[in-house]
Amino acid sequence: MIKSKFRFLAPAVFAVAMLALAAPSHAVQGDCAVIVTNGDKPLASDCLGILQHAVSQTLCAPLDPCVCDADGSGTILASDALLCLNVAVGNQAFQLNCQCDGTTTTTTSSTTTTTLVTNGVPCTSAEFIALAGSDLDTGWTGIAFDSDVTEGASISFRVLRRCSNDQSVCETDADCTGGTCDATCDCINDKICEVTGPTHQQRCLTSLDPCSTNADCGGIACIYTFGPPLPLSSGNSSVCVVSVFDGELTGTANVETGESVASVGLKSRAFLGVNVDQPCPRCGPPDQNPKIGDTFNCEGGANGGSPCTVEALNPEFGGVSHDCPPDNGANISGQGLTIRFSEVKTGTVRKQATVPCAGPGFTFHPDNGFAFCLDNGSSCSSNSDCLRCDNDLSVCTDNNDCSAGASCLSAPDQPISCGRYCHCGFCDDDATQPCFDDGDCEPGSQCVTGSGTSTDPNAGQLQPNDCAQDFYVCGTGDKKETCENTFKGECNVKTWRACNSDAECQQVDGGDKCVIAFRGCFENRIERTGKPSPLGRYCKNDPNNTTPCSSNADCAGDDVCVDDASRPTSVALFCVPATSSPAVNSAGGTTGPGAISFNSFVKICRCGDGVAGCDEQCDDGNLTNGDGCSDRCVIE
Repeated sequence: MIKSKFRFLAPAVFAVAMLALAAPSHAVQGDCAVIVTNGDKPLASDCLGILQHAVSQTLCAPLDPCVCDADGSGTILASDALLCLNVAVGNQAFQLNCQCDGTTTTTTSSTTTTTLVTNGVPCTSAEFIALAGSDLDTGWTGIAFDSDVTEGASISFRVLRRCSNDQSVCETDADCTGGTCDATCDCINDKICEVTGPTHQQRCLTSLDPCSTNADCGGIACIYTFGPPLPLSSGNSSVCVVSVFDGELTGTANVETGESVASVGLKSRAFLGVNVDQPCPRCGPPDQNPKIGDTFNCEGGANGGSPCTVEALNPEFGGVSHDCPPDNGANISGQGLTIRFSEVKTGTVRKQATVPCAGPGFTFHPDNGFAFCLDNGSSCSSNSDCLRCDNDLSVCTDNNDCSAGASCLSAPDQPISCGRYCHCGFCDDDATQPCFDDGDCEPGSQCVTGSGTSTDPNAGQLQPNDCAQDFYVCGTGDKKETCENTFKGECNVKTWRACNSDAECQQVDGGDKCVIAFRGCFENRIERTGKPSPLGRYCKNDPNNTTPCSSNADCAGDDVCVDDASRPTSVALFCVPATSSPAVNSAGGTTGPGAISFNSFVKICRCGDGVAGCDEQCDDGNLTNGDGCSDRCVIE
């Protein structure tokens, strides 16, 4: 069961996981070594064409370099022409080994080996689909921890293009003076890709109707959302969130290793829930087991009673759709809370608490003249007074005091600091620029404690966590921890309801139990690690199966094995500003930090392969303009 706790930042991280474009293989469309003639095997004229390419007198078709690589070595040489000629004259001792359409090639990254089948057309765009199995934590209270995310929401993005002469960003050759507008990668040979987005259907900010320009919305902004409204609930507070892109998504991906890094900004528009058990207007109640594509009538919200089509699912709260927007009068976030992802990675992200806390009793740090080492209370004036071995965090003065291979370090290289700090501030106290440290701000700006009241978007983070002992220390390792003696209760069936006894749960669901557990918390140094995924064949819908597949038989139930796909885990750390609702802020612990390890399915699309997908409006199987479908797969 997906626990859809109160997470008004959850949709923001969806957008960044999609950047994990991964290691592709060499493969092309066409018959092996047949580049001039037609037929099942090459003729001498085909072999001559390969030889001419090998000595740089001419080139194979731009989309078919592998057809000329007759021995599959990855390089086109005169030996490929000789192999071609032997086959052309019927010498059965020789066989072609082009790795082209319909054949398989093995791609190896630092962690994964997978088999890929591809048609050889360069990649141009991709679609990201959210899956269950993500781990999301937000806020300093620890109430909104350990949540999976609503599944099925999707967005699209494209490979960035640059002018060949000056490397400026472009869309067509007309944008380049004296150069051509070329894609930064083709997912065939290139190792480093630049990506940009989003590129899917835009929506009017308030009505969520489809649009292309602001004029289509009566002057209201026409924007990109991440999927339909997202229902979230925790601590007896519920919100409905519409996530809006605040600028472009940019990043790079290493197509050889599957590693990626990106940055993106979003605005999270939070609305008070319809009720505790129904955060968002619903398109299909959970007891009717809605599926994506099913049709219902909206329950609640601005379009209550109107027809809707399910676009994403939450097993606890049912289906959601752009057709069912929340009531604008319930907005508790103005134009949206600014969410900044300065670094989203398939590797490791790490942040040390460096911002003074705003709550009373949390001013013990060197800036005010009194501080102590966070783990044992010994007085200190800087982090160098709190040296600890990086393996077991025992007290040390130099490396000789640590076991073999361990080092004696100070924060932030180890998580014990001198003084009590919080994670989230704002660049020059600007609510539109949340930050962890000065490095998140423009040069000359500082990351400082927010000075706003508790319901202002620049409200200061009150305390590091809600742990009630040991100097508010939450673990000392590099992973998520829990408080040692601070608890939270939640109903076993309706997990979004807070409780202190079984009776509180049984009043709303007979037989439900109140589960008491240690409260989650953010440690002084937050750290999360993702996992790259080479491009290959993967099961589309199984959130637990990240290994490559070779056929549908490798996938559970009616799931399918999809070619040209990736299954990365991307991680990000971010700060969550406060809303105008005291109840929501109290339950969510905002202003406060957030962390996610995001599970996703990414499908690559290739304009010109004859199959319309991702953000393509059409695909007629060629890259010719003027025939109704452009070379960018846009209807002309």
